[in-house]
Amino acid sequence: MRCPGRHIVTVCGLLCGWVIGQAMVLAQPSSKSQDISLTTKDGVTLRATYYPSKLGQEAVPVVMLHDYKESRAVFSSLARELNSPPEEGYTSYAILTVDLRGHGDSTRMAGRNGQTREFDVDRLKTQDFRNMVLQDMEAVRKFLVKKNDEGELNLNKLCLLGSGMGANVATNYAAYDWSVPTLAQRKQGQDVKALILTSPKWNANGLPMIKPLKHRDVREKLSIMIVYGSQDPRASKDAKAIHKILAKFHPDPPRDQRREKQDLFMIPLSTRLQGTKLLTDPNFNMLGRLDAFLDARLSVQAFEWVRRKGN
Repeated sequence: MRCPGRHIVTVCGLLCGWVIGQAMVLAQPSSKSQDISLTTKDGVTLRATYYPSKLGQEAVPVVMLHDYKESRAVFSSLARELNSPPEEGYTSYAILTVDLRGHGDSTRMAGRNGQTREFDVDRLKTQDFRNMVLQDMEAVRKFLVKKNDEGELNLNKLCLLGSGMGANVATNYAAYDWSVPTLAQRKQGQDVKALILTSPKWNANGLPMIKPLKHRDVREKLSIMIVYGSQDPRASKDAKAIHKILAKFHPDPPRDQRREKQDLFMIPLSTRLQGTKLLTDPNFNMLGRLDAFLDARLSVQAFEWVRRKGN
């Protein structure tokens, strides 16, 4: 019988061991970040920041999605550290931080009749949150396709990192991505290979977790890390419920194969803090754990680079 407590301790120890034991090559410092605008099909102008990696088409892309009433600014320090490693032994990732509609600088929507809608974050409707998945993430994908074909990253190794509401957006988009019909002429969909879910909620703003977790490919094929503050009863309940569903499809590999094959990780941190603070507070030392996860589950995996011209 699986023992959740023992499993959690083992996973934490495994990731810490990876950080200490890995001998990865330090990438050259990346180019400066680029503030960009993305336009959704329904007319929303999204503001985002792109941090290109010097690894070119070998670079793993990581899209960072903020919590409700936050903005991409909360990830600026973490994005720079994952993109331009502060120490030897870390990999450089291609990072994209995004202000989802109604948040940060993404507050304007152009209508077909020429009128402009200004979003009020306190008055967002359920459909607005669903459009973060259906519209905003598709605009993000279009940008990543362009960068993939320019040889700046490998879209086939995509990781979505979400905090709170952003974790629910990430998981729901992963299900959408894996539901897109495959095409004989070119690769379409099935790009999301990993999720980092920080304080995910069972239901956030009309974006429930149960539906994407029922998607066979999401629950079985993706590498997933769940991070939460264990001293908050509600956050613990939601994180454990999500982990329980996934654990059925991610059995612990033999001890001598964990570094290569373990693909589900549960990281409870002893704090009441939640969301982005768990990733950015230096007291939790999450940079090493994130890098170890991304490197083992994406960088060294054989997900080949594929040109997407015509997508």
